[in-house]
Formats: sequence, C-alpha cells, structure tokens
Amino acid sequence: MFELVPTEVYSSADLYWSDKNSRVSKEHDDPDLRDVELEYNTVDNWDSYDTVFISYPIWWYIAAWPVNNFVSGNDFSGKTVIPFCTSASSGIGDSGKLLENMAGTGNWQEGHRFSSRASESDIKAFRLYSM
Repeated sequence: MFELVPTEVYSSADLYWSDKNSRVSKEHDDPDLRDVELEYNTVDNWDSYDTVFISYPIWWYIAAWPVNNFVSGNDFSGKTVIPFCTSASSGIGDSGKLLENMAGTGNWQEGHRFSSRASESDIKAFRLYSM
C-alpha cells in the first residue's frame, strides 16, 4: 500500500468545499493551482507490480487532483490498473478515463465507485470481481 501525501497536507478547513475561500475551492476554480506536490511519488519495487489499484475521493466529478502527479509521474506499462473511488453523492464519471489519458500507459480497467455506505461485502465483491 502506498499513500499519496501532499507536501502541504490538506486541513479540514482546506477541504471544506462549500467555502469559496477554502483551498480546494480555489484549486477547483483555478486549475493552475491543482499541481499538488507529493512527499513521495515513487513506489519501492514498482516494476514488481502487475496490478495496481488506485483509490481516490471524487472532487467535482473528477479524481482528487493530488492523484494527478502520481499518475502522470509513473510508468504503468505492463500493469493492469484498477481505479476506484469514494463519494457521498457523485458518481465515478470519467475520472478513471481521465487518469488513464493522463498516464498514457497501462491496461486501465473500468473504475468503480463506493458510496459512504459501502458494506464490507460490497468491497469484497469488488475485490473478487477485479482480480
């Protein structure tokens, strides 16, 4: 497991999307601000992975932008990539396809969205389906 940690970590106030002055609202309104630097962008032994699951929250119908630098900064050649997201109300939309286009490499599979009410059996079923 590899956690994407922004160099400038998001606080609860930063993530308060209904406040026009919050960090995510400003980044949403100005795509130039979405280049979120990560503490680490590379996974140890990356070449040894055949399958990569990428998990992210949905922000304004797309993957949370801290995922962008990870996806664009790694070579997914020879890897099966399975995106999945969490969202209280929005669907997965084109988020997986947008990440695939950003990556430019890899065998990207159809993504899956989990609601905030996903059960353990929902998650297990997805895992079995994805393998």
